[in-house]
Amino acid sequence: MTEPVSMYEKYFKDPKREPVLIDYVRTPMGKRRGTIVLHRGDDLVVHCYQTILKRNDFDPNIIGDSIVACNSQIGDCALDIGRTAALASHLPVSVPGMSLNRQCASGAQAIISAWQAIASGLHDCVICGGVEVQNKYPIMSDTYIYNREQNKASMIPPNKKIQTNPEVVQKATEYKAQMADQITSAHYLGLVWMEKSGKPLEEFRNELDSLSLHSHTKACSTWDERGKEIEPIWCPKIDENGNPILNEKNEIVKDPSASVLTERDETPRPTTSMEKLASLRTIAGRKSKAFLTAGNSCPTTDGAAAQLWMTRALAEEFGFRIRATIINFSVVGTDPVLMLTGPIKAIPKVLKRASMTLDDMAFIEINEAFSPVVYASCYELGLDWKDERFNPWGGAIALGHPTGMTGTRLIGSNLHQLEESGKEYAISSMCVGLGMGAATIIKNEHPK
Repeated sequence: MTEPVSMYEKYFKDPKREPVLIDYVRTPMGKRRGTIVLHRGDDLVVHCYQTILKRNDFDPNIIGDSIVACNSQIGDCALDIGRTAALASHLPVSVPGMSLNRQCASGAQAIISAWQAIASGLHDCVICGGVEVQNKYPIMSDTYIYNREQNKASMIPPNKKIQTNPEVVQKATEYKAQMADQITSAHYLGLVWMEKSGKPLEEFRNELDSLSLHSHTKACSTWDERGKEIEPIWCPKIDENGNPILNEKNEIVKDPSASVLTERDETPRPTTSMEKLASLRTIAGRKSKAFLTAGNSCPTTDGAAAQLWMTRALAEEFGFRIRATIINFSVVGTDPVLMLTGPIKAIPKVLKRASMTLDDMAFIEINEAFSPVVYASCYELGLDWKDERFNPWGGAIALGHPTGMTGTRLIGSNLHQLEESGKEYAISSMCVGLGMGAATIIKNEHPK
């Protein structure tokens, strides 16, 4: 292995200004009709922020910004959730806030934006993260507008000029498909790599279901490790009328009589089997060429995560244990018709920038938005999805993919994986809606 090329060391001079990761925490991830959805989205961020503030003794006035990612910025996730979460967490009013949306890579972008702000000298300390409450605000909820005359909501479609972009037209012609929603794109992508693999439909579907079962098995058997990321959260019980039980101030009662303390991710299914997966109906494509199901796709999920970053000098001044640094990151645009090929482009780009290879990575996280995404990424990158380094604690097929949160979780999971093992480098990546990709390499500050 050659010496990695650190982006900070390459482009910046002062080693004491290097952005370093101090802490990471997340909520449990909630399933449909689960407990987490009963919270406000911004309160999930507040829960993570307050946990970080309690665990780290420092003057919050040094925080230069609050950056929160969210894909569907509506309802209680609207109004610049970076600012509302900061104020609701009782951070000083001098701490500004920013919300951002890079679709599925939003949570990773929040960290990258925090890193950039610190490295450039704009801030010395940034708190950041992401949130999504998909079971309250489904993907694309923010494209709907209320029509007063018709007294109903209607969707505002994407700009039609996108479909006339010459490269989009060329790809649509090549794949005999139109740029569409992510489920349809996952189907198109699967068709391409099913043909590349030479596998017949039944064998290809079986491979995707096997990948799904593997994800659930890992998620259900690694709770002791994965649970260290989570700060349990009190969630209201439901009364006989179907309403959350709250006190007179409309607050959650932190008592077992009225609430439940949610400590674990709600989505992994220990009873999943190949027989059950095989029995599920397909959700895209004609029956003669259909393979995508709810079982080999990620479920709708709710959750939030947060991280604390600051300069190395500031961390040393406060006596904090520096946990990790970023070696390099990449964001790329990809084919918007297949849409979900991001890791295939983003991973080689970041590895090249860092003068590293996948062999240098102790852990490799590729987000399991849909099983064909994982299959295609592994196929092109020369990876085996059964590799013990690959999504070792289970992926989004089992855990879920709250789009604003996931990027923060993947980097945070890499952190814990490295600390648990004493190893040094890990990479995380994800496909992104509208045809993008992102990847990040982190370094454990204390390898054994």
